[in-house]
Amino acid sequence: QCDYTAKTYKYLKIHMSSKHEGIRYPCDQCEHTSSDAIYLKRHKEREHDGIGHPCNQCDFIAKHYSTLKLHKESKHEGITYSCDQCEFITTDKTNLRRHRESKHEGIRHACNQCDFSTSDQTCLRRHKRSKHEGVRYFCDQCEFQSPQKFKLKRHKELKHGETSQPLNTSSQLSIETVEHNQSTETLVQNMT
Repeated sequence: QCDYTAKTYKYLKIHMSSKHEGIRYPCDQCEHTSSDAIYLKRHKEREHDGIGHPCNQCDFIAKHYSTLKLHKESKHEGITYSCDQCEFITTDKTNLRRHRESKHEGIRHACNQCDFSTSDQTCLRRHKRSKHEGVRYFCDQCEFQSPQKFKLKRHKELKHGETSQPLNTSSQLSIETVEHNQSTETLVQNMT
């Protein structure tokens, strides 16, 4: 029915049911829907039950184990990744891949509903959700609203003194890259 390819039968089955049969698993506590029951369970644990993965070396708590692993590698083990075509260095493999695609391979992802394009697929999904699907996050203490959850968290910290767990660097970089139209290299330098 489409050109999607999966690494396992399980992933193909999930794709078929969610994309072609319209089967979704809605969260009973928010607007989130998942393509599989196990993904919904993980969503509830992370977003509503406060279950996370704490770092054993500092007070960082990650929502995903993979984020905790990246945190430990970059913050406590000093692991960095270098571009083999320029002097770009990052602590995140995903940022290195995005850098190569945008700076050296010229890969762009275009919105199919307007003229927007970006070098990052995550930014394109975020753009579509906020600009074309009308996704908004509302502050429960004032009139503030934002198309991005990150901005709502930042607002609550700055305006209402709420503290939340640190965001992972790659999410922050993706948002900042779109908002300020700066290069990822400059952002990494500014953050260190």
